[in-house]
Amino acid sequence: MKIPRLMAVFFCSAAALLIAAVMKAALVSGVDKMPPLKMLVFASSMFGLVVAGIDWALLRDLLPVSRAKSADATTPERGPEKHSALNARKEHGTGVGRLLDRARNRPIVFHEICPPPAAGLSFYGGVPIGPPTLTWPRVRNKPGNAPLSFILQLSCAELAGQDVTGLLPHEGVLYLFGDLTWGEPFDFQFIHAPAPESNWLPLLVPSDMPPVYGDEGAYLVPYCSARIPKQSQNVPRFLPKWPFVPIAFSYPSANREGEDSQASFWNESEAGEAMLALEHPDGVPAARPLATQQRPFGRPFRAFPHDFAAVRVVTATVLDKLNSPAKHMLREMAEQERQAKFDAWRKEATQLYTFAVGYSASAAIEQSMSDEIWDWMAELEPVLGIGWGALLEQCVNVSLGLESDAAGSIPPDLIAICTKQHRLATAYVHDEYPDRSNADELAKWEIRKAEGSLKEVRSVHAPCPNHMSGPPSYVQGDVEPYVQEWLLLLELSSRKPVGLEFGEGVLQFMIRPADLEDRRFDKVKIVASAY
Repeated sequence: MKIPRLMAVFFCSAAALLIAAVMKAALVSGVDKMPPLKMLVFASSMFGLVVAGIDWALLRDLLPVSRAKSADATTPERGPEKHSALNARKEHGTGVGRLLDRARNRPIVFHEICPPPAAGLSFYGGVPIGPPTLTWPRVRNKPGNAPLSFILQLSCAELAGQDVTGLLPHEGVLYLFGDLTWGEPFDFQFIHAPAPESNWLPLLVPSDMPPVYGDEGAYLVPYCSARIPKQSQNVPRFLPKWPFVPIAFSYPSANREGEDSQASFWNESEAGEAMLALEHPDGVPAARPLATQQRPFGRPFRAFPHDFAAVRVVTATVLDKLNSPAKHMLREMAEQERQAKFDAWRKEATQLYTFAVGYSASAAIEQSMSDEIWDWMAELEPVLGIGWGALLEQCVNVSLGLESDAAGSIPPDLIAICTKQHRLATAYVHDEYPDRSNADELAKWEIRKAEGSLKEVRSVHAPCPNHMSGPPSYVQGDVEPYVQEWLLLLELSSRKPVGLEFGEGVLQFMIRPADLEDRRFDKVKIVASAY
C-alpha cells in the first residue's frame, strides 16, 4: 500500500525528532533526566506537522508525484516525456490558465478537401483505418450492445504542428465513435491508437452494425427516401468519407489591444477574415456577387445519371416534391388528369428507386441504362426544373463522398461548383441591407433602391467550422460552466456536404488539460445543445 506523501513526511519528521531527543538524553544528561513521554510525543508531533506543512506548501512542485496511469486499455503509458507540457509551464510560471488561453486563441479547424484524395488518415465517415488490435466500440448506456457509428479520425502527426498546448497526441490516430440514433443519452467514445501506421488497414466492420441515424436515416441521408417502404429504403451503415486537413490559425480577439485576450465564445464576424485568409493562403481573391441565376434544366453531362447514388437522389427528390405537389405543377391540365399524372410519376419513381437499391450506391451505370433513365428524368422537368442546379450539386457531392466508381465522368466545372460547399469562408458583394430598426434610415434606403444608387457592400460568409481547441460556440449557455477550466477537445455541428446531421444542435466535447495529457479520454464530458 502506498503511503501518501504528506503522511510520510509527518511520521518521518516526528520519529527523527523523538530519536534525537532519546539519544541526546542517553549520551549527555542521562535517561532519568528525560522529559515525560507525553511531552516528547507532543513535541515530535508538532515538529512533524510543521515540516509536513512546509513540504506541502513549498517543496511539492520540486519533486512532483506521477499521476495515476490510465485504466483504458487503448491508451498506453506515454514514457519519460509524460507531463512534459504541463510541467514545463509550471517551471516557467505560465500555469494551466495561461495554457488554456493559448488554446482558446489558436483553434484547429477542419479544412475539407474537394475533390477528396484516396489517401490520408484524417477524415469523416467511411470505414476507419487502424491497427488490427483495435476493438470496435459499442453502446454502454442503451440496451442492445449495438456498435457505435464511426464519425471521424484524426492523424495525430498532422496535429503535431498545429497544437500550441503540447497536450494532444502527436503520434498515431485519434478516433471518435458515437451513437447517431437521435435521443438521449448520446453514447460516444474517443480512442487513441499510437503509431506506427505502416501496417494499418480498414477495420473489420461488425456484422450487426446498424444504419446511420437509426429510424431517422431515411430522412437525413440524401440518397434515401422515407416515402419508400422501410424494407426497401436501404439506409447505409456508414457516413460518407470526406478527408480534411486540420489547420490552426490565430483567433482575431487575441490580437486586440486593451481587451481581454481570452475569447470565451466563437464569433463568426470576428473569425471571418482570418478564415478567408486560411482558405486562400496565396492571397484573398476579389469578392464576387452572390450567384442568383438558376441552372437551366437539362442533362448536365453525357454520363448522367452516372451512378446509382445519383438515381436515388433524384428519385427521392421526386417523391418528396410529389408528396404535396406545388400548385404551379401541370396547372394547365384538368385536376383529374393532373392527379393521375402525379400518381404515375410516384409509382415510376418508387420502382426506379427500388431497382437502384439492388446495386451499390457507388457503382457506375452503363451508358445505355443511363440514357434510358435520363429519358425518364427529362419528362419530369415540371417537378425537377426548379432547384435543378442544387440537385445536381447534391448528386456530385454524394458521389464524391461515396468514392463513386463513376467519379471520373463528372466534369471539372461541376466539381468546382461542389468545392464551394466545402470552403471555410467565402467573400461576396451585395447591395447594402436596410436598417429596419430605424424608420428614417429604412425610408432613405427605399429611396436609394428606387434610384438604383444602393451602395455595394463586401461581406464574408464563414460559419463556425468543426474544430479542436479555440472558443466553443455559444448555444443557450450550456457550455459556459466549462470554459474557464476545461479545454475544447472537439466541436461538431451539422455539415450537410459531408453527411453530418445533428439537426440544429452542436456537440461540444470538453476535457481537463491534465486528463488530456494523461490520455484519459474516458474523462471527456459532452455538452449537446440545440440552437
